[in-house]
Order: sequence, then C-alpha cells, then structure tokens
Amino acid sequence: MLARQAPGGPAVSAAWRALVIAAVYFVADTLLNKFALGDGWAIFWPLNGITIALLIRKPRREWPLLLAAVALGTGGGEYLDDNTLVSTLVQRLFSVFEVSISAALLPPFENPDSWLRKPRLYPRFAAAVLVGPAVSGLLAAAYFNAFEATPFWSAFNAWALADAMGIAAVLPLALSLSSADLHALRDLRRVAAGVGTIASAFAVMVLIFMTSRYPLIFVLYPLLMLVDWMLGLLGSSIALCAACVMAVFLTEHGYGPFANPVGLGVTRNLAVQVYLGFHLIGFLPISILFLQQRRMDQELRDSLARADKLASLDSLTGVANRRTLDARLEEQWDLAARNQAPLALLMIDADHFKEFNDRLGHQAGDACLRAMAGAMSRRVSRPADVVARFGGEEFAVLLPDTPLEGAGRVAEIIRAAVQQLAIVHPGKPNPAAVDAPAAPRHVTVSIGCAALVPPPGAKSHVLVELADRALYEAKRSGRDRVCVVDPGADLYAWQPGTAMQKLHARIEAHRQQVPPR
Repeated sequence: MLARQAPGGPAVSAAWRALVIAAVYFVADTLLNKFALGDGWAIFWPLNGITIALLIRKPRREWPLLLAAVALGTGGGEYLDDNTLVSTLVQRLFSVFEVSISAALLPPFENPDSWLRKPRLYPRFAAAVLVGPAVSGLLAAAYFNAFEATPFWSAFNAWALADAMGIAAVLPLALSLSSADLHALRDLRRVAAGVGTIASAFAVMVLIFMTSRYPLIFVLYPLLMLVDWMLGLLGSSIALCAACVMAVFLTEHGYGPFANPVGLGVTRNLAVQVYLGFHLIGFLPISILFLQQRRMDQELRDSLARADKLASLDSLTGVANRRTLDARLEEQWDLAARNQAPLALLMIDADHFKEFNDRLGHQAGDACLRAMAGAMSRRVSRPADVVARFGGEEFAVLLPDTPLEGAGRVAEIIRAAVQQLAIVHPGKPNPAAVDAPAAPRHVTVSIGCAALVPPPGAKSHVLVELADRALYEAKRSGRDRVCVVDPGADLYAWQPGTAMQKLHARIEAHRQQVPPR
C-alpha cells in the first residue's frame, strides 16, 4: 500500500525551503556588509545577481515565495546594519522590483550552453543589467533624497551602478555552476589545471590592484580572456567575480590605482565602476564567441567520428564492411603472431540465396540479409570480435584468441540462430515423413570454420583461404551445416593451392626446429 501523504505536505516543504533561502541570504548579507565589502556595497553588490539566477531557473508562479524569502533574509541583514525598519522595508521593496524586472527581461534558463545560444541574448542581458537597476535606482534616489536628504544623483549612483555591477558579474557565475564544465571536476588532472590557472590569475590580479600605477590595469582583460579560453564560462566567471571583490576590498582599504584617483576628475567609487564595467560589458560576448568556437570544434569532431563510423560499416546490414574486416584481420593476425595465440575465422554463406532473390525480389533479399546480420551480431558479443559482410550474401566472423573447438561452437550457435529466424524460403519444401504434409523450407546458412596460430612469415590471407575451403566443403556436403578445418592435421584433405602449400611447408619446418616436449 502507498503511504498517505500528510495534508499540506507540498506547502510545508515549500515553506521550509523558503526559510532556508532566507537564512542563507541573511548570513550572506551580513558577511558582505560587515567583512567582505564594508562600504564597498556602493561600488559592487552581488546578491541581486544570484537572485536573478534563481528566478530564471524557476517557473514564474514560484517567484513570489522566492522573492519573499530573499527579502526576509536580506532585510534582516540590512536592519542589523543600522537601518531603520521603514528604510529597510522600502529598500527591500525596491530591490524586489529590480530583480523582477531584470529576470523578466531574460530568457528562462535550462543549461548554460542552450541559454547562451538564445536569440538576442546579449541585448537582453544588457537590458537586464541596466533597466532593472536604473528603475529601482531612480525610486531609491527619490526616496533617499526626500526622506534622508541624500543628493539625488549620489543616491542613484550608489544604488543603481552597484547593483548593475553585481548583476553583470555574478549572474554568469551563478548560471555556469550547472554547466558541463562543473562535471570536469571529476577529472583530477583537469581540476589541478583549473586550480592552477585560477591561482595564477588570482596572483596577477593581486599584483594589478596592489600597485598604485595605472599601466598594469590593462592586463586584466587579456587575463580574463585566457582563463575563459582555458576553463570556459565557469572559470572566467570565478576570475571576474574575484577581480570585482578584490578591487572593491583593496580600494576600500586604500590600495590600488583607484584608492586616490588623482587627476581623473571622478570619485573613487565611479573610477572603480568604470574600470570593472568595461570588463563586465566585454566579458559575455567573448564567452559566447569562445563557446561557439568550442561547440563548432566539437560538432566537427562528432561529424568526423560519424563519417569514420559510416565508412567502416556496411550500409545495408549495419555490420562491419569488407574494408574494416581486412584491416581488423591484419591487426589481429599480427597480434596473434606476437602472442602465439589462436585466431579463428568463420565464412558464412546463405544457402540458395539467388533463388530467394529471384522469387521474392531484392527488397525481400535485403530484409533477409539484415535479419541474418542481426542474429549473428547478437550471438557474437566480445569487444574484439568482428561480424562483417564479406560480399553479396556472404558474411565473415573474426574471433581473436579462439581455438578451433571454440570457433566451431560459435559457428553452430550462429547456424542455429539463423534457422530460428524462420524466414520462409520460396523454393521446394523440405521432404516430410510419409503421409505427412510437406514442411516449408527456411533460409539456412553454411559455415566454414578455420583457426590457427600464425606461423612465422605467414600472411593473413591463408586463414581466409582455409575458412573459404571449409565453407566449400559445407556447401558440397549438403548445406545448412558447419565444417571445420585443422591446418595441422587435415591440410592436404582440402586440396590447397600454392599459398596453402607454402603454409604447410612453413609449419613442417617450424616443427622440425622446435624439439618435442
């Protein structure tokens, strides 16, 4: 019996999730105000970017509860940071309005790759960065100007520009945390390379912002491009957010080229925002270009792999073609010669197939060949084994590291599997018992089987000739059967050609050189 769900279960679960989100935002808001940024919140504020990333992952019907949770958490942090209750409530209202506008301007998010390929993404991203903070900034500036006597444009800059900077920097990072780049963390080598790259970039950024001279500030943009090229969106987003937090922190503590922007004609905060804003504006287009380049490279590799696979398969039956069989036969022959291991080959031919084609047509014949190939493939499952179409209605099965006895068993399994397909042959019915109706004849196969350990100097075609002669004997002796050939014992029984005579001579010479045990 299914357990009965408690009343209000989903509602209670949603409420708990909202409380957890509120607690996380409360802790984050407090840490940012008290330790990480201090008064630097007027330069760069990251939490709204995280909120927008959460919103565009969710259906809009879930937005009100999520926004209420975020407002509760950040409101608690702001209230403890010496804000009045009324000011806190008004600011949270403006902030909720801002992230709702910005999230509504962006397309829904499923994964970074598909999201970055959305049409007109960059204009929509730019609008989300600018419109939401601008609208809420105007409202906040009007409120602070009217009730706290703060200059209008000073309040607007402190609110709108800081939020826009935070959205532009943190939103890509929050979204990229679910990208395929994150799965690369399972590879220790890639993790080590990523950590080393980020650490090197971090050291360079410290050098940039610790110096009081301006020329080094231009190093940041090519550094971010390098990180994006090496690590993708996730790595460059981490580097960019680290640059923003570091620039704000060091500038607030009197370090770096923007701590005392003499001769620039702008305030310290605006100088940092202009500098970081340039990188934030140019960051996403570069990431999109690199993503497209990586995707095109991957699609090209996939296309080449598919083309190579198609070139190795028989178009009708889907098994390996003759070219692939020849290549694998040479490889396995050389490997068997080195390891002195047996190599087996089955030659398989459909019985009376010309009559089948003549009576039923080539489409029926093609369907029959496909069914036969499928039956063989299902019975030959080792990774190194090869089922191939040799030509016409003839197939071959290559069995590495298989002695003659094992190859004979596989051949009998394949013969029985084709018979079990019960494909009716249009020829004469099989003879039945006396006074019994004739049973229909089904498609069958004859199989020649050969296996040997490659002797010194021998070529792979001798194995093909042995298996082909065994197939001839299976056809001659009645069809629908397996015939095997032992090149050591029955070599002359098959009336070999010149190649087989040479093989036998080499075997005899080899036996004379090796002392008996």
